[in-house]
Amino acid sequence: MIKNITAAASLLMLLFCFSAVSAEDSPGPASGFLNTADAVGAGVGLIGGSVGFGDDAAAVYGSFTYGIADYTDIRFKLGFADLDAPDSDLELLLGFDFKYELLDYSDTLQNNPLDFALGAFIEYVDYEGFPILELGGNIIGSIPYQFDNGYRIVPYACLNIRMERVDYDAADESDTDIQGGLNLGTKFELSDDLNLFGEFQLDGNTGIYLGLDVRVF
Repeated sequence: MIKNITAAASLLMLLFCFSAVSAEDSPGPASGFLNTADAVGAGVGLIGGSVGFGDDAAAVYGSFTYGIADYTDIRFKLGFADLDAPDSDLELLLGFDFKYELLDYSDTLQNNPLDFALGAFIEYVDYEGFPILELGGNIIGSIPYQFDNGYRIVPYACLNIRMERVDYDAADESDTDIQGGLNLGTKFELSDDLNLFGEFQLDGNTGIYLGLDVRVF
């Protein structure tokens, strides 16, 4: 047990250092991650709302998550982001992500140590003067813990590697880089139909994100 905890802590430290160096000059994603590695299940639909406060931008958006198969989810995001700059205005935020769960913690036959998933995402924010496009992939891990009263908490970590393109309208030029970031958070399962999220993002847009998901079908 101690060896497993030490190995996990060492891995998180390496991911933390990688993210800090990689995203040093990056504008960073505006919407955070706010998800675990566990798939919602085929035919399940969730509506969510989220707000984020980063050192480069703040964001508020709604989301819709749908389980297209037992281990495959898709999610759409629509909202607004506000750049941390004088006289900045709310700008349109669009996002989409995809997740495929490779290891299922609840699978008693396999006895998997965690939920583990791979994903892909795209985010576009039309900041005035320099719109930003993020396109990349995720590695996601999470482990659920259940209390005697039935509530569960699910700590998770998400590492992303992405292509980040910034267009500078005034100079009529663009800049494309490879960046990375790390999101650490916890999902609080208050019932079968309501989940709350709290998350810290270490990236070009380092900040805190809060959200909720409500099951609608």
